[in-house]
Amino acid sequence: MQTAVPVLQKPFFSSRQRWMALVALSLAFALIQLDASIVTIALGSIRSDLGGDVSAMQWVIDGYTVPLAAFMLTAGSLGDRIGHRKLCLSGLLLFALASVLCALAPEFGWLIAGRVFQGIGAAVLLPSSVALVSQLFPAPAARARALGVWGGVASVGFAAGPLLGGLLLSNFSWQAIFWLNLPVTLLIGLAIRLLAAESPPQSRRLDLAGALLGVLTLATLTAGIIETGHGEPLLYLCLLLVAVVLGFFFFRLERRPGAMLPLNIFSAPSFSWAIGVGFLFNCCLYGTLLSVTLVLQSVLGLTGMASGLAVFPLAVVVCFGAPASGFLAARFGPRVPMMLGFGSGVVGSLTVLFAGLGNSIPLLMVGMGILGLCSFAMPAMTSVALYSAPEEHRGLASGVLNTSRQMGGAIGIAVLGAVLGSHPGSTAVLAPLMAIVAGCFILGLVCTFFATVSRETAQHRVTVR
Repeated sequence: MQTAVPVLQKPFFSSRQRWMALVALSLAFALIQLDASIVTIALGSIRSDLGGDVSAMQWVIDGYTVPLAAFMLTAGSLGDRIGHRKLCLSGLLLFALASVLCALAPEFGWLIAGRVFQGIGAAVLLPSSVALVSQLFPAPAARARALGVWGGVASVGFAAGPLLGGLLLSNFSWQAIFWLNLPVTLLIGLAIRLLAAESPPQSRRLDLAGALLGVLTLATLTAGIIETGHGEPLLYLCLLLVAVVLGFFFFRLERRPGAMLPLNIFSAPSFSWAIGVGFLFNCCLYGTLLSVTLVLQSVLGLTGMASGLAVFPLAVVVCFGAPASGFLAARFGPRVPMMLGFGSGVVGSLTVLFAGLGNSIPLLMVGMGILGLCSFAMPAMTSVALYSAPEEHRGLASGVLNTSRQMGGAIGIAVLGAVLGSHPGSTAVLAPLMAIVAGCFILGLVCTFFATVSRETAQHRVTVR
């Protein structure tokens, strides 16, 4: 996410100090990514200890992703208002305290509550960290390199989640994955406090009511999908409530000056299609990671370490695929890596589908690795979204894309989890799950085509230095 902030006015700010601050801010983002993947590996152990069904497992993940998606735009405006370093440190503190609540949770209700507060802390932290990176490196070329490091370190955090989670579960209880956050947040917070200067506060209006409406809409839709097993009336009631709240949300955006999301940002069709690409990307990636992990642990009885190794090919390919995408986009434009990424997702998900039918873990690992190549689409979709948005909304465009991606992750977890809950007991359940994922990747190909269909967007090159 890119947020426009004033250039740092501090006269003496050494290159070494700036890069050390960049490492700290990158590790903060990596912590958010790590928490998204490491908790998934621990779901089997959590279920054994606290009980609960598949819907409870879904809420452990979506309790984090829903507030992360819903509060991100408002958090960016709040950082402009009070200072991004202050808000970044506040987010780290909330994240650490919420981790303690998760580790001490005696039942699922407390664990999910802790995950909600973790998500709010992550939503507060994420836009502030990228704003501070932009402030530390105001020159466009240096900023591009710094943001590349920032995103690359975060990818390492996501990739480390399955393996690190498996190691912790092999030697400690599941609570260890949350206790781990305390020393990490402390060290990151001290580094940011000492190395990163505060951004000058700006006068920005906050749309808190809009943020709450966004939370209510996404939470209600997610609840309706997750709880479909409890009867269709609940689903219909949730969908009706979503329609009412969403209608009021957009009515308010049209009528209120200074709303959190000006509708004219969607005036460019390429931008709207790029937002759809981001939604489908995380829908497939997060949904696959959850459902495959639960099948490995609940159906096949694999340990946390074994299941972490089984899905590790996906995580490690994501880690290396994202940086490689930048070079492909620089050479061929954004359409090629986006098409390659979503095409690989189709092939990978179908490979996992056949692995489930044949009960073959080696084939599943191959499929997960191929599916991880969907990461080729990540930097390119960001480039398209920023390039096609109105110039005055370039910073907001990045926030909208990241919000859409987190929403996609929440919905993907809800949908695939609901399917998994209705077909328990066999690896054959991977067939309908991966068929849905393949279908979403195909929709991603369609959205990519329309997002890059204009001559200017299709020929756009990403500057790589």
